Amino acid sequence: MRKMPIAIPSPRHLLGAALAASLAVPFAGAMADEETITDNIQKHMPGVPIDSLEETPAQGIYELISNGQVAYVTADGKYLIAGDLIDVEQRRNLTQAKQDEQRVARLADIPDDRKLVYPAEGEKKHSITVLTDPTCPFCDKLHKEVPALQAAGVEVNYILTPRQGPGSKGFEISSRTLCADDPKQALEGAMKGQSVAADACRDDVVQENMALSNELGMSGTPYTILPNGAALPGYRPAKVMLEAIRSSDG
Repeated sequence: MRKMPIAIPSPRHLLGAALAASLAVPFAGAMADEETITDNIQKHMPGVPIDSLEETPAQGIYELISNGQVAYVTADGKYLIAGDLIDVEQRRNLTQAKQDEQRVARLADIPDDRKLVYPAEGEKKHSITVLTDPTCPFCDKLHKEVPALQAAGVEVNYILTPRQGPGSKGFEISSRTLCADDPKQALEGAMKGQSVAADACRDDVVQENMALSNELGMSGTPYTILPNGAALPGYRPAKVMLEAIRSSDG
């Protein structure tokens, strides 16, 4: 009787089998995973605050939010992953969706006295927020498009956010502008290079705005947040802005 040869699995096959077996074993539970992750993060990265920790649709991967930034961590808390999590079946960027959601929630907490509001003409159809710097040429260029946006029913909310910190020209002018009797008129003049006749009395607010810009992921000014929380960096003409606004607002 002829003996059949015995197939010896390769190391790669053995590794694959071990991995498959490990994935088949259920986790002890989300609560245990979160405790493990928290312990490991606090132990090895003590300066990293954990704002929230949630399961993702990807087994064994948790969403970690720290200072408004989204990252991912394995269930054992040993590996931190920076980058986008993509649902390939749905063709959906889960990281981007979370960031958009966070921007909407964060902006809802900003009090009116930190904004310069340019109301829509007639019925308000949409509302956007623009992080702007009085010394930024492209911010001035975008500012010239605001009347067209207002005429189309868009409310524009400015948050003065200088590109540089205390001691910079943009920081001082932003503070002076917020302290002026008519902040919007002062901003108009500042964007044209005119001086602002007011004391710089709102440094604390400008500092808060700069911290906010980091949470919102600002990469430069102007930085527009659309109705659904998506970010639109840089200058765009009103026509392009309106297309993006209408699309984002469903």
